Amino acid sequence: MASTRTRTVRLVIVSVTAAALAVTLLPQSGQAAPKPTLDQVKAELASLQTQAEVAQENLNETNVKVAAASRALTQIKARVARSQAVVDAAQLQVGRLASAAYRNGGVDETMQLFLADNPTQFLEQMSALDSVSRHQSDVLRAAAVAQQRLFQDKLAAKQQLAALRKLWTAADAEYKARQSAVDKASALYNSLEASQRAALAQASARSQAAARSSRSSHGRGVPHYSGSIGGRVVAYAMSRVGDSYVWGASGPNSFDCSGLTLWAYAHVGISLPHSSSAQYGSGRHVSSGSLEPGDLVFFYSPIHHVGIYIGNGMVVHAANPGEGVTTAPLSSMPYSGAVRPY
Repeated sequence: MASTRTRTVRLVIVSVTAAALAVTLLPQSGQAAPKPTLDQVKAELASLQTQAEVAQENLNETNVKVAAASRALTQIKARVARSQAVVDAAQLQVGRLASAAYRNGGVDETMQLFLADNPTQFLEQMSALDSVSRHQSDVLRAAAVAQQRLFQDKLAAKQQLAALRKLWTAADAEYKARQSAVDKASALYNSLEASQRAALAQASARSQAAARSSRSSHGRGVPHYSGSIGGRVVAYAMSRVGDSYVWGASGPNSFDCSGLTLWAYAHVGISLPHSSSAQYGSGRHVSSGSLEPGDLVFFYSPIHHVGIYIGNGMVVHAANPGEGVTTAPLSSMPYSGAVRPY
C-alpha cells in the first residue's frame, strides 16, 4: 500500500513539474521561445503548487464545516425526536379530555380551539384557558408549548440540512477543480519527449534522496519526549521528515500541511481541525518575537499554509509534492502569524 501511494505521489510530482515546463517550453508561432532557466521553471512550479495548495486547503476547511454541520444536524434530529415524543404524550392527554367532554355533552368551543392543528393558534389563544378547569388548563397549555417547540425544532432541522447540502455542493466543486488541475498537468506531462521526462524524473529522485537523508538524521518511529508539550510536538513532526506530501492526507506516512500539524498535535492529546485557516483560530496568538518550539506558524495571505516552529528560526512542514515533509527557514515564506494551541 505504501509503495503504491509513493508511486502515485511521484506521478503527481512529475506531472505538476511537467506542467510548469510545458508552459515555458511550448513553441510559439513565428519563433522559438528561449529556453527557460532553472529559476524560471522553479518559479512556475511554485506558482502551480501554490494554486493547488490553496484549492486543497479550501477543501479542507469546507470538510471541517461539513463535519460540524453534520454533528449539529444529528443533535437537532435527536431534539426533534424528543419533542415529537412530548407532543405525542400531550396529544394523548388532550384526546382523553376531548373524549370526557364529549361524554358529558359534546366538545365546547374552548376544547375545539385547543384541538386545532396550528400551534401558533394555541399560543395566541392562551387567555381562553381561564374558562376551563385548572387540570384542563395545565394539559392544554403543555400541549400548546410542546407543539410550538416541535415546530421550531423541525424548522431548525430543515435549515441545517439546507446549509449542509450547500457545503456538500461547495466541497464537490472544490474537489473537482483540484482534480481538473491534476488531470491537465498529467496531459501536459504525457506530451513531453522522453528526454524531458527523464530529466524531470532525475530531479525528483534527487529531491527525494535529499529528504530521505535528512530524515535518517532525525530517526523514525515514536520519538523521544523532550519534556514540554511543544518539544514533544516537534519531536513527532521531525520523525516524519522525508515522508510524502499527498493532498488531503493526515498520516501516518503522508501528509498535507495542516495534516502534519494535526497528526503531530494529536499525539500529545490536542485535537486540531484539518485546515490551516481553521487552525489559526485554535489557540492563543503569539508574536514572532515570542515563538517557542511547537508553535504553529502560518504563511501567506489569505492563510493557506501552516508548519511547526522548531527553534533557531526554522520550521518543519509538509511543503509540497516535490519536497514532502522537510525543514525550512521561517523567513523562506511570507509569514502571517503564530498560534500556541495549549
